[in-house]
Amino acid sequence: MFQMNGLRHWLARLPLGWLGWAVAVSVCAASPAGQADSEVARIEAQLRGQPEKAVAALDRLLPGTQNVARMDALLLKGFMLIRIGDLAASEEVAQHLDRMAADSKSADGAIASASAGLLRARAVARGGPASRADRQLTEALARLPATAPATIRLRFLDSQAAIKQSLGQLDLAVALYQQSVTLADQAGSAWRRAELRGLLAYAVLRTHQPDRALDIHQEALRLARESGDALAQSSAMTVAFIIYSALGRTEDELRAGEAAIDLARQAGAKRQEVLTIANLADFYLQRQDHATALRLALQALPLAREVNDLSSESVALTNAGLAMIALGRHDEGRALVREALVKEESAGALSQMLAIQEELGHALEKAGLLNEAWQALSEHRRLADDVFQRKHQQAVLELQEGFDAERRQRELAVLQTENRLKEAQLLQRELQQRLWAVGLTAGVLLLVVVGLLLNRMRKSNAQLQNSNTLLKVASERDPLTGLANRRHLLQVMEQSASEGQGFEGSMLLIDIDHFKRVNDQHGHAAGDQVLVETARRLRAALREEDLTVRWGGEEFLVVVRQMPADEVETLAQRLLAAIGREPVLLGRDSIGVTASIGFATFPLQPLRRPLAWERAIDLVDTAMYLAKAHGRNRAYGVRALQEEDGAQATAQPATLESAWRSGRADLAHLSGPAPVQP
Repeated sequence: MFQMNGLRHWLARLPLGWLGWAVAVSVCAASPAGQADSEVARIEAQLRGQPEKAVAALDRLLPGTQNVARMDALLLKGFMLIRIGDLAASEEVAQHLDRMAADSKSADGAIASASAGLLRARAVARGGPASRADRQLTEALARLPATAPATIRLRFLDSQAAIKQSLGQLDLAVALYQQSVTLADQAGSAWRRAELRGLLAYAVLRTHQPDRALDIHQEALRLARESGDALAQSSAMTVAFIIYSALGRTEDELRAGEAAIDLARQAGAKRQEVLTIANLADFYLQRQDHATALRLALQALPLAREVNDLSSESVALTNAGLAMIALGRHDEGRALVREALVKEESAGALSQMLAIQEELGHALEKAGLLNEAWQALSEHRRLADDVFQRKHQQAVLELQEGFDAERRQRELAVLQTENRLKEAQLLQRELQQRLWAVGLTAGVLLLVVVGLLLNRMRKSNAQLQNSNTLLKVASERDPLTGLANRRHLLQVMEQSASEGQGFEGSMLLIDIDHFKRVNDQHGHAAGDQVLVETARRLRAALREEDLTVRWGGEEFLVVVRQMPADEVETLAQRLLAAIGREPVLLGRDSIGVTASIGFATFPLQPLRRPLAWERAIDLVDTAMYLAKAHGRNRAYGVRALQEEDGAQATAQPATLESAWRSGRADLAHLSGPAPVQP
């Protein structure tokens, strides 16, 4: 398992990653302002990989600093506190900056206020919505005066680039990193220039330009070696590990990973060391060298506990457990993976738990432990539903926040208009006393103003009503694919249930095969492209009146009304072909995609008893798992099922298959097209 804030994944979510934080807390150009500035730069250079020691050194330095040098030292301390997860202490630093802003009437006060906003934005970016961090940083930037020194401006610039990258705005992130490199080149040290180029190289890599990223990395590595800074060299080799992986240069990738570990040890940067060891274990795990993967994971585990890094400890436990399962030490392996799940659950990291459950299920399946694998994958499905619901709720909340901000702006505009109206009324009364004719003219003008105001208010109300309508539609649509979501399906099914008893019609549950492999090999942006293209193909193959729902993750649910059962089988065959006949194109690359489908028409033969729509979904879900168990790229449909087998068949694929083979169930089996080689 790759650590989500490490290597490929942690760089994809830069504000949470070691290298992103290391550079964020260190990219300040050297300043000739005085001894305090030089001391802050020394602490950055020597202790940036040891945040606890850096905080202690800054606490000793701060009493002797003032003005901009004090702000820079406070920012560095706040970033280090965020790095070790002490967000409460980081907020205390931000409040200290607020007090400095209140006590100063000069430009220094504006710099302190903006710096407090920057620190809070970085704290939000560590674990909260990146869009909220982006808004906070934009507000802080608006307060930063143009006269702010390079030390402060570079921190803002790098933070903005990191947040833009986490939002997927890669072109803008590349441009901001290029500006950071230019500013650091003017006055920065070699190690700082090297680490910034490493971030730029990764941002360029994410735009699918590996050759250009490699060129930038070579320059970063040269500067790191010239600086003699072991941590800068370790960071450069970490970026090289990722680039070589993207280029398929396995031997170079391995050498870079091992070099990154050795250099992190030389620098005394234990967090960097444990992160690279844990992820190198994943390198061997992916290549079926389970003994080496186990050795490295067990080597990383005590080190992660020493630095109290919960995320690295969870990755080490998971990798060790998966390796043990593959080596036949099933009970020991499952125990370690369960321990990792407990730690992630205590931290509220549902996304990490989701990834661990999926990898556990696949490992158990490969080991031949099919019942345990089915249980793990069932838990993965439950967690996927929870993650999907949380992401959907967050998207709606962010949409509501944006709507509230627009509403407040409209209310402010109306208030300003009302104030201007009151001023006009006062002026009108004054002019009436001097000249009645002029007063009469002013009254006419006032009526015109009132008419315009009323017209504007009517338009504002209409816009508000339209926004509410759009918000309701957005809450029932998947933002990525544009398909209906679970909330919309629930409303449709509740309305149908109020009109009769049981679900009538056909359901087809579609799951993209090996979707995790697409994300691992091509990146999450490519995974999103596959989901969007699959949704498009489904719409093209279905009728306008058929309901297509993004059920969660890589699953889609199709509800078809008034179609004979034999035509539903033809439809399932058509959907297999629509999804798997052509690869998904990603620029010059392509990805072969297939799907597994479970389907049935209700009420079921032969007894045709009513079945609730939730039970209907459970049954087609079980049929879909049966399709996956028999090799994927196929569809299994339930034509008939004896009533006494119904409850058990909706619970486990093995029970449904047993009923089929004993003649108590009639299943349709359809094969998909031959897999397309990209």
